[in-house]
Amino acid sequence: MSDAPATPTAAPSAVALLRRRWQTLAAREQTAVRGLAVFIGVIAAYLLLWQPPQLALAKAEQAFNQQSRLQQQLQALPAQPRASTQAISGEALPGLITRTSSQAQLNLERMDNTPSGHIDLSLEGPLAPFIGWLAELEQQQVKVLSLSLEVSPQARAKAQLLLSGS
Repeated sequence: MSDAPATPTAAPSAVALLRRRWQTLAAREQTAVRGLAVFIGVIAAYLLLWQPPQLALAKAEQAFNQQSRLQQQLQALPAQPRASTQAISGEALPGLITRTSSQAQLNLERMDNTPSGHIDLSLEGPLAPFIGWLAELEQQQVKVLSLSLEVSPQARAKAQLLLSGS
């Protein structure tokens, strides 16, 4: 029997196993493993430290450029025409209707002055220009007192209107 106390043999730790394995490697193999560790360290530093800020910078530049283009487009838009504060007179209304309806490619079929100073008219033409023409009259502060509209399947509008200038 031995004089030393009996101690259970502890399993060697993972670090101790790695250290023993490292010492068994030849010097050339140790150099190769060190080189591989440096390479992996550089790649990890690139992926974890350098690449995310670069990607964020590229996204920020792209967003900035997009916002700059939108701002340039907004600045290039024409200013909204301001409606005149003065209503059109009853005497000038027939000329305005004739001029604007022909510009909108609408056929003015009939235009009559009523005793009350209103204008009763019938016209026909494509629906889209007709709607634009009504919007233009509204900007000129012409009041549409009544409107009767028939639209064909080919988007042709036939309308009877009663308009007032003041």
